[in-house]
Amino acid sequence: MSSTRLLILGTLIIKQPRHGYDIRRELEMWSADRWANIAYGSIYSALNTMAKDGLIEAVSNDQKDKQAARTEYMITGPGKEEFERLLREYWWTWKPMIDPLQVALTFMDRLPRDELLGALRYRAQWLRSTLEALKYMDAGKMSHPSAPRHIAENLRLSAAHMETELHWIEEAIGKVERGELP
Repeated sequence: MSSTRLLILGTLIIKQPRHGYDIRRELEMWSADRWANIAYGSIYSALNTMAKDGLIEAVSNDQKDKQAARTEYMITGPGKEEFERLLREYWWTWKPMIDPLQVALTFMDRLPRDELLGALRYRAQWLRSTLEALKYMDAGKMSHPSAPRHIAENLRLSAAHMETELHWIEEAIGKVERGELP
């Protein structure tokens, strides 16, 4: 939740008041689901929790015509303090990423050789395709006039992780083919 909390508080610092849909749109534009493990549906629950915790406050509840009411939120003093605390924690503390591939790698000797090679080749092809698509998808998103330039660094870091994994997989395929693994 703290990644989601940091992202929501940060979007409110950039511009407020904002309603949940606007926050969601902003995070989608940043492709936050790729690099922050955020589920867009969790934004509304997080907004409710943060309002209860006093980090944000509802400032309006607009209802136009027959549309559903949209609650707009602003960050509070404690919300700004929480944003700064989380921001500094994330900059100064290294936390390992949990990768299910590393868990599966522990038991690679339990798959038949052909299936293991098939899985590695499939994953390598998926990474190549995703890296190629990122060039075009993210270029389009980053050309939007309101896109913060530093968001591109999140996308570059994600691509670097994928390139590193692809390099490892290509080496692992060779080792399996030569009988050096598993």
